[in-house]
Amino acid sequence: MRALLIVLALMAGQPALAENTRTITVAGEASVAAAPDMATLTLGATGRGQDPVTAMNATSEVLDAVIARLRAQGLEERDMQTSSLRLNRQARWDSKAEKEVFLGYEASNMLTIRVRDLSQLSEVLAAVLQDGANNLSNLSWGVRDPQRLEDEARRRAVKDAMDKAKLYADAAGLPLGDVLSIRDTAEPILRSPLHRNAPVMEAMAADVPVAAGEIEARAEVTMIFAIGE
Repeated sequence: MRALLIVLALMAGQPALAENTRTITVAGEASVAAAPDMATLTLGATGRGQDPVTAMNATSEVLDAVIARLRAQGLEERDMQTSSLRLNRQARWDSKAEKEVFLGYEASNMLTIRVRDLSQLSEVLAAVLQDGANNLSNLSWGVRDPQRLEDEARRRAVKDAMDKAKLYADAAGLPLGDVLSIRDTAEPILRSPLHRNAPVMEAMAADVPVAAGEIEARAEVTMIFAIGE
């Protein structure tokens, strides 16, 4: 984890603080939740055949239909990317005959897509299943402008730390001085609090139901304050 250390100088050219400087160190934290406005998932097809070409062609035909369908649904080229392309020889060991039995070849072609209009997501999932996709995984939720959410969490975390510092100083009967340093200690900052994952789904005529929940941005800071005179 790489922490971002921000040192706030009390004044230009001020010498280093003496070792006996009295300080208060506090940690502040905050979280901000928002409804996601986009989804990312991986979909594709797995096919088999007695030779490599037949196996790969089985997946290629499905992916051609899936990509055409996604374009028709309004997905842009930047939101579709081939993420995995595999071809494996399949065999099993016959213990009675003590030899390997060739089963054929298995091919898979996976596409990672980003759906920016969540009102289309259920319809998109149902459509690609009808087109032959037999593998869906890694459904995750996000926001198109995470910076806004993250910055608000950071502001609240700083306020939380400042409120704690004032409370501790008042409780101890001490005057609170200036901020000496702020350290950002949050990682990861943006996550889904429910950690949703999409299971592999079977083909169905109706739209595939999904629940987006919320995206949560978390922030944590450590602040050091001088104790006033």
